[in-house]
Amino acid sequence: MGFRASIILPLLKQNDSWLEQSVRSALDQSVESEVLVVTDAATPNSNLDCLRQLGRSSSHLRVVECPPPRRFAGALNLGIQVASADRIGLLLSDDWLAPRAVELCLAHSADIVSTSSTFYDADGITPLPELGQLRKMSTYTKLRGHCARAEFLSHFFLFRRDALERAGGADESLGDSPGIDDFDMIWTLLEQGASVAIVEERLYNMRDHDGERLTTRNVEEMAATLNRILNKHQVSAAERTAILERHLPWLGKPLSVTHREIGGRRLPALLRPFQTFYRGAIPLETRVKIYRRWIAPFFGKSNPIR
Repeated sequence: MGFRASIILPLLKQNDSWLEQSVRSALDQSVESEVLVVTDAATPNSNLDCLRQLGRSSSHLRVVECPPPRRFAGALNLGIQVASADRIGLLLSDDWLAPRAVELCLAHSADIVSTSSTFYDADGITPLPELGQLRKMSTYTKLRGHCARAEFLSHFFLFRRDALERAGGADESLGDSPGIDDFDMIWTLLEQGASVAIVEERLYNMRDHDGERLTTRNVEEMAATLNRILNKHQVSAAERTAILERHLPWLGKPLSVTHREIGGRRLPALLRPFQTFYRGAIPLETRVKIYRRWIAPFFGKSNPIR
């Protein structure tokens, strides 16, 4: 069978119901898609039983075990290596796809096709609209530099296989932390001249929780991985400081918790009547800039940006 796309799902260990929802969302795409789940020696039996059950009802599911000591980047590379389709997507085991995610991305022939995400609480039902923004191609084209563009692009990603192979896939030398796939690999592809398209829809559903996930691991290890990425791309000291300030506060905790810590308190008293409008109309990144430029110097660094 000729699949239109291969969706790689790296799995260490996961809540069984979340894993089932994730895999089913990939199997139930509106176009024929192969689903490759790359397991680890530490993947629990309950997860493997879940995959066996799903495999009985679909011939589109393949499960392969990543040999030690390879971890996240290695799992991605093994998936790329064994994928049968020319277009390759990435899905994490606690997230899920909209039914037409692959179809809408396949309409574009770019090396990197990116979409936007909808964030949900751990229940997978309660939306967290304050997290994430709709990504638009018009915004992307105004950005300068591969770093800014790599930061802007987000899940769901659909890649051309040959572009991934030219870039060497995920860089296994960087560590086992966030940013290897959706920052460094994107950055490397852009440096090599990869073309980009953005589907201006929220096609990837992200579950925010404090369970097993890359972003809730050891903060020092994650910071070290980020610094290795910046070293690899020869980032200047000034730009490095700005990048670290943007990324480090979001590591080690659920996104919603960090969002409340950064922007969840109230504005200074004189601005409180405008608080509802301020939250709804101004993106979080802009509120951070406003806080650092205008509020912090007068009210102290412990004051909120919201």
